[in-house]
Amino acid sequence: MKKTLFHTALLLSFICPAVSYGKAPTYREEMYSLGTVSGQGLACKSQKYHQFELLARAIVVGKAPNAAVQEDGLKSFAAGKAEAFMDAERSGFANCAEILERFDNQPIFKSVLYSDGRLKLPDGTMIKPRQPYDASKLYVKDREAFIKLDTMYKNSVAEAQKTLQNEPKVPLKDARYESYAKQFSK
Repeated sequence: MKKTLFHTALLLSFICPAVSYGKAPTYREEMYSLGTVSGQGLACKSQKYHQFELLARAIVVGKAPNAAVQEDGLKSFAAGKAEAFMDAERSGFANCAEILERFDNQPIFKSVLYSDGRLKLPDGTMIKPRQPYDASKLYVKDREAFIKLDTMYKNSVAEAQKTLQNEPKVPLKDARYESYAKQFSK
């Protein structure tokens, strides 16, 4: 019995760490997460939003093994950003003070972006793009980004509501409706 418990404990000691660590996120998942954080910063009007965008885009470009994967990563980034922005909008920007505190104190802001597109992360990891590029042209700062995105969101909501109002009404029929109709039509 003791021998069985010892072997079970030994086996669990090898399995549990593997299960608890899980697998590393895929490129697409990582880009979606970056987009989510970016969307929260945009929604809460962080002063460091533009700096985050610059660094995040450098990560998107630097970690992609080829152009097709990069394009997919950019789509994931944009989806995460839009969804996070819409979530903040739906909640009435209720948690912005908390979000700004976390957003503005992220380790990513300790990264160094070099002029050729290389990015040195705070842990010392160096991300090199497939081809050197002018990092200053990667992101153009847009002070009106929040207003533009908020307007686009409100327009899409209004358009969806208008579409719903113009849709033909579908009568709902219950299979038992006929028998009830006879009772109430007298």
